[in-house]
Amino acid sequence: MRKTTKLIAVLSAAAMIAVSAPNVMRSSFLMEAYAAENGWVEEDGGWHFYDEDGYMESNTWKKRGNDWYYLNDDGDVTVNERVDEYYVDGDGKMVKNKWVSPEGEETYDSPDSAADTEWNYFDKNGKIVTSKWMSVNNNWYYFDGDGIMQTGLLELDGETYYLGAENDGARRTGWVLLEEITEDTDDEGIWCYFDQDGKLVKDQIDRKIDGFYYTFKDGQMQTGWVKVSDTAGGSSDGEEGGSSASNPLADYRYYDKELGGKRASGWYVIEGVEGISEEGEEYYFYFKDGKPYYSEAEGLELFNINSERYAFNEKGEMQTGLQKLTTKDGTEANYYFGDDGIMKTGKQTIYDEDLEENQIWYFYPSGSKKGQGYTGEKDNRVYAGGLMKKADPELRYEPVQAGDKTYLVNTSGTIQKSSASSTSDAKPELGKGFRDYKDSNDTVWTVDTEGIIQ
Repeated sequence: MRKTTKLIAVLSAAAMIAVSAPNVMRSSFLMEAYAAENGWVEEDGGWHFYDEDGYMESNTWKKRGNDWYYLNDDGDVTVNERVDEYYVDGDGKMVKNKWVSPEGEETYDSPDSAADTEWNYFDKNGKIVTSKWMSVNNNWYYFDGDGIMQTGLLELDGETYYLGAENDGARRTGWVLLEEITEDTDDEGIWCYFDQDGKLVKDQIDRKIDGFYYTFKDGQMQTGWVKVSDTAGGSSDGEEGGSSASNPLADYRYYDKELGGKRASGWYVIEGVEGISEEGEEYYFYFKDGKPYYSEAEGLELFNINSERYAFNEKGEMQTGLQKLTTKDGTEANYYFGDDGIMKTGKQTIYDEDLEENQIWYFYPSGSKKGQGYTGEKDNRVYAGGLMKKADPELRYEPVQAGDKTYLVNTSGTIQKSSASSTSDAKPELGKGFRDYKDSNDTVWTVDTEGIIQ
């Protein structure tokens, strides 16, 4: 601090007065004149500060009222200038709780009052904020070691934050649409999510947000088929990425792009997983918690959906038409599924494209075998694996095996039976209740009253 004296001028005036006044008066006047030059003095169009000895102070802070001012080398009040860790405005006052644009040499209540500039913030003590977070007007900002407010993506202590665009700087939470967040993407619109602390959700499976579930990889919200083992983090529900199942489809989830990346639930008509389903083809899939229904082993598996049964293969594709499934006891059985995928029961007319004809089938309507093709006699017809059997038109009659019984049927599938009173010429020893039928090859078939061949 440098001091400049005005004592000579003061003493000269006092000496002139002393010539014509008593010593007491001379002393009193000197003290009054000296005191008048203490403290803040307005002179030469500005303000200066003199200490108790009458020296003008410089290179120091001085308080006037409730405000602090800095006096430069010449003892003048500094304006619009950074002073060490502080800043003074156009009136020379130390700014507090203010934004400062160093380039514009102006102060603002918020950092969006000017464009294309850097921003500093000076706290309640007037000191510039550096290398820390600061809450200003209910928004959080980060300032680097030079006190510059940061914008855009910020990497800090292993976390990623988004601090808005230029001249914004406020830390974001919730959903943010970024044009680019990683170096290896060509996507123009990337949705990211920042938690309540502003931290980017980077790698997480099924993160619950506002009642819905989303998956993130490298900070990007995922859509479509997602291989969860490629997502390093676990879910907020404690689920870890990856799968130990033998079927590769177990490693996939589906997230609906049309619904903003929400985890899929219910029916979808979409392409299957690349490398698993045939490329370019669309199939019906059913999802629960983002996971597709699929057969864990090669072949088909039944699933109950809204009180109806459907069949899915190991690729997760819903099946239609006649299908063969392996039952719980290891045997194979025929099932029939409509165009809507619903398993059918009872009598069904099914078109055979190879034979170019309609066929009659029957499927168990209830019980443990519900949906399976029926084997046995029903309504004077014989079914084997669900298909109604009938004789070749060229033969007229033909034997049909159903379980441990063999029936004789005609070309319409009707079982050929004997009356109780008829007898067989080929096997008269059988007595009454038997009848002979001759096919086109002159083969004689003897049947009883149930149509069972003897």
